[in-house]
Amino acid sequence: MDTDAGEASGSGYVGRDTEKDCDDGFVDEDELFDELENEDIPANIREARIGQMKREAAAARAMEDKGLGLYTEIEKEEDLLKMTTTIPKVIVHFYKTDFRRCCIMDKHLKILAEQYRDVKFSKVCVDIVPFFVTRLQIQVLPAVLLFIDGVVADRVVGFDELGNTDNFTTDTLENRIAKSEIIKPLNAAGSANKTIFGFDRRRDDSSDEDY
Repeated sequence: MDTDAGEASGSGYVGRDTEKDCDDGFVDEDELFDELENEDIPANIREARIGQMKREAAAARAMEDKGLGLYTEIEKEEDLLKMTTTIPKVIVHFYKTDFRRCCIMDKHLKILAEQYRDVKFSKVCVDIVPFFVTRLQIQVLPAVLLFIDGVVADRVVGFDELGNTDNFTTDTLENRIAKSEIIKPLNAAGSANKTIFGFDRRRDDSSDEDY
């Protein structure tokens, strides 16, 4: 089996950030404040806008504190329990480092984590959460479990529902996850021929790996 070359480290809500230097996508607050100092803007509108910006900034900081917008790795079993019981919407990828298809799933989930900031995206190696693996009956990897209010609402196991190909698109995974209503697709139309690897879709006979 192919092995993963390793991942970047950093800090997150629990575990470490698997994308150390990602762009958070937030607007530059200093630039906006400078613009609002323009004397042509009525005082009441300027004050209302500044108040709105402060609220948005506070909400953004709260999201960052929980690791929302990041794809983090869970390093302890108790952290997985805490995350799924304190955050309303959580998507967890159960993986093994030497499973090639788990590495492919990682790439797509990193993209979705940055797009859906109201959902917590994380990954956890099955070797460190044996209780959950047994309790949740995880037997085939990759296994992506969708938690809503602490309960498993849905799961994506292997690539069978993703076209049974290693070259599925992020849109395909996004639309499959959306069936659970944990997210609403940002791009329903999708991009059928655009894949994370940058080449045309084709059938791949690789099989999912039993755990």
